[in-house]
Amino acid sequence: MLINIDAGHGSNTAGKRTPPMPRDIDIDGDGKVDIKKGEQYREHYANVGVAVLLVEELKRCGFKTMQTGFNDANAYDDQDQPLDERQKEIAKAKCDYSISIHFNAYGDGVAFNSAEGVEINIHETHPKESKKLAETVLKHLVKGTPQTNRGVKARSLAIVNCEKLKVKGAILVELAFMTNLREATEMMANREYWKESAKEICMGICEYTGVKYIPELNYPAKSITPKSPSADIKWAQERLNRVIPNWLPKLEVDGVYGPKTRIAVLIYWDQLGWGRHMEDDGKTIGLATRQALAEEKKK
Repeated sequence: MLINIDAGHGSNTAGKRTPPMPRDIDIDGDGKVDIKKGEQYREHYANVGVAVLLVEELKRCGFKTMQTGFNDANAYDDQDQPLDERQKEIAKAKCDYSISIHFNAYGDGVAFNSAEGVEINIHETHPKESKKLAETVLKHLVKGTPQTNRGVKARSLAIVNCEKLKVKGAILVELAFMTNLREATEMMANREYWKESAKEICMGICEYTGVKYIPELNYPAKSITPKSPSADIKWAQERLNRVIPNWLPKLEVDGVYGPKTRIAVLIYWDQLGWGRHMEDDGKTIGLATRQALAEEKKK
């Protein structure tokens, strides 16, 4: 099954941006300012942020994907691809469905206002299966971050015209209002919200198409041993540091599975009441241990 993911507009499309932000914004939580106070954040940047994550979600669940309006995670160099070109690409590829990602706007674009919520648009005269697809996706979207549910709306939008796209169904998702201060700062300019939205859209697509949703693993897929990739060992060391007792020195998160890491594993098993230290040398972090570590919260 082939699904097109469309990132609305382009990086330099006129008007498609927030009013000036009232404070510095850190989009991905890395401690660095991504949007400075007084700057406007462009809609296309957030559209691509969600679209890239949605492609990852869909591929993990077994779908084939193609893209219009963007080609990679760098949203800063995307030209505004004409709608007729997008239509032709989607039709030529013989996609089954198309999902277009957007953020909504209301007002003069100069000041924030109270318009809010999430909605999905379908074509008013050429919807084919779009209405049911939209309702299913929206059902999952409203389960996440609390928002006003603005429902499914039928409009004459080129990117959801199933007749032109030659698809079974097409939807345009308006994830939040870029002209609402809370939604602009906490949703549009927030990578965690992008991830949440991508996951919920994918879950809706999976439900509609009868495909099992496969959640992203929040722990390494394979058992962790001294021969494992450094990134997997670091993952274990960082989480073991959350749970080992205060009398034990914290592990150096260096990606080397040495004696201290092995001892920390044995102690963690003991804390869990597994008693495995009597029959194991602590050199293999199996599935149950990885799952338990993944649930440990940072202290």
